[in-house]
Amino acid sequence: MLKTLELPSIWQKRLLHLEHAFQPIINPLSGRLFAVEALLRGWDKAGFESIFDLFDTAFSDGVLLPLDIELRRRAVEKFTRIHHHKKIKLFYNFDVRITDMEDYKPGVSGRLMQDIGLDPGVFCFEISERHKINDKHMNCLLNSAKTSGCRIAIDDFGSGFANFELFYFSEPDYIKLDRFLISDIHKDVRKRKFCSHIINLAHFFGISIIAEGIETEREFLSCRDMGVDLIQGYYVARPSLNTDDMLQLYSHIEALFAGNRRLNTQDAHLVSNEMVYIDPIDIGGSVEELLHKISLKPDLNFVPVVDANLIPVGIISETDLKQYLYKPYGKELLFNKSHTPSIKKFMKKCPIIEITIPLEQMLEIYVANPESEGIIITKDLKYHGFMTAQSLLNTLNEKNLAFARDMNPLTKLPGNSLINNYLNKAYRDEDSSYVFIYFDFDNFKPFNDRFGFRQGDRAIMLFTEIMRERITESGSFIGHIGGDDFFCGVSFRADDPESGVNVMAVINTVIHDFTDAAASFYDPEEVSAKSYAGKDRDGNERLFPLLSVSAAIIRLPEGKRDYTSDDLSNTLAVLKKEAKKSTTKTAFIDLGSENKVDTRINMLLKHAINTI
Repeated sequence: MLKTLELPSIWQKRLLHLEHAFQPIINPLSGRLFAVEALLRGWDKAGFESIFDLFDTAFSDGVLLPLDIELRRRAVEKFTRIHHHKKIKLFYNFDVRITDMEDYKPGVSGRLMQDIGLDPGVFCFEISERHKINDKHMNCLLNSAKTSGCRIAIDDFGSGFANFELFYFSEPDYIKLDRFLISDIHKDVRKRKFCSHIINLAHFFGISIIAEGIETEREFLSCRDMGVDLIQGYYVARPSLNTDDMLQLYSHIEALFAGNRRLNTQDAHLVSNEMVYIDPIDIGGSVEELLHKISLKPDLNFVPVVDANLIPVGIISETDLKQYLYKPYGKELLFNKSHTPSIKKFMKKCPIIEITIPLEQMLEIYVANPESEGIIITKDLKYHGFMTAQSLLNTLNEKNLAFARDMNPLTKLPGNSLINNYLNKAYRDEDSSYVFIYFDFDNFKPFNDRFGFRQGDRAIMLFTEIMRERITESGSFIGHIGGDDFFCGVSFRADDPESGVNVMAVINTVIHDFTDAAASFYDPEEVSAKSYAGKDRDGNERLFPLLSVSAAIIRLPEGKRDYTSDDLSNTLAVLKKEAKKSTTKTAFIDLGSENKVDTRINMLLKHAINTI
């Protein structure tokens, strides 16, 4: 039983004003509640200017330890009033100066959770670099937390300069990205790149990333698409003193997930087919159970470890047990509970990846972690299976074969399936502006009838080479729909109208280059007359213009879209017909709103089209 420490009367009075509000931490892919953070309220009524003022005063009065123990107890007891508390975790802000207090002893939270009847793995310390403590006390705190089964989270990551030192020594279970990195992240390329590297580094060590301070849908979507594991902020829900406000499912997040179900479905399907399901062991399991599970798969000498909610926390390998299994009296020590009180002592970290993460990123994380047995795969953050090195290679090979099967056999350009994938991804990328172009030859059938299919194929290959030579912008995509129909997509910064003009200049050059090069198929007299004799669809002789190409063009602005990717395909098809009727052989539509930036781009693009 946890002993309480007496507080001076003045602090007992101040305690009467203090209580905890909870703020949800959710899975961004489903909207399901994963945890709540306990946030102290009432410090102003207790006579303090800020929450920091409260704890600074408690520290200087020498009562920080008993105050925190009482607040911790209250937070845990209130947490148990959440109807579904056994399925979620509790994050608690821990003032590390407590470890410098004279009466400090480790293991308080573990004993507190046991007294209330909760698994210590439910409790997570949030620590930050706001107060520096000596390494000895920090190690004592971390070792105590890990021994008891409590979790560690680094709070406010990115707000200071010593975060990486804390990251290195604490071996956390969670990292919470600071609001500084999250604010307007959809507008800031540097923030997105920085956060992406942190996310990849965290996943490399089997650490989950929490983006906190999410206030808008745009911030939420950017963080979700970068691969953050958990989301917290006003966009999900504000902190509440009422435990009934902690919902199991947040419907507005679920609705966003429903519109994103096709995200990486091909990769997820391939991973599901190749991954191995290894029956995991609960972190509170026995040594006997551990050895039994290892024996079930003799070709795999390790077992994934999960907590009570099936959240993976690491793996245990048979090699880490060898000193006991193959030495005299080793097994006796292994089964002796006073020597081996828990299987936690054998557990090590392993990369943990959500199944929606692209396959190439999974492979990159594994390659960067060669000592790992593989990668733990989660679905909705819960244990789903395991990808060994062989599984990863098999899956990547299958994806490459599928990609090759969808390449056009003549031009070796991506076909319809990959074009549709590109359109879907572009539609979801609300941080960039795009120009889509549908190229279609004019009067290609009479050309084929007059010159034959070999020359027709040569004309198609000629146009393919011109596109490859001219369309070289970063982020550009070229596809072959089939026959004489081609697709091109180019992304560019919406706040840079000149980049849109560059795209139009490229389209202009492609059309002119092809028209000039196609003239080589005709006699000089036909080139001079700009026409040739051929048969129409009814078999009648008539004159046709020389081979050329039309371009249907759509500009897709950045931001939220009220239409679907299928709408984009249909619009391009309609524009193609308009382009063929146009004297410029082009048709253009701008789907942007009439703000200053879009008006500027629209004007420049229309001017560029009129020069074609």
